[in-house]
Amino acid sequence: MDFDRFIKAVGENVRKARWRAQLTQEEASADVLTFRLLGELERGDGNPSLRTLFLLAERLGVSVRDLVEVGDEPPLEVQLRDLQVDPPKRGRKPKRRPTSRD
Repeated sequence: MDFDRFIKAVGENVRKARWRAQLTQEEASADVLTFRLLGELERGDGNPSLRTLFLLAERLGVSVRDLVEVGDEPPLEVQLRDLQVDPPKRGRKPKRRPTSRD
């Protein structure tokens, strides 16, 4: 899925969540973002920040996941929050190997 299709799907999710909450665009956007930006987002023309998505999800009574879930991605076998993984090793960058041009 490309980004344009993704953002349009997110916009549709935002609109459906707003309708579910029985809020107008003015009510849903109050103290979160401008009425105009909410309209752009719902049309798939916006690119909201994580903070905006978080605040909007709270206002609409849904999770951020509900807003960004578009259904085209296969789910992970194990949720990221449940993974027990070690961070990559830190250290210096590997030395550059000499090439035939050196």
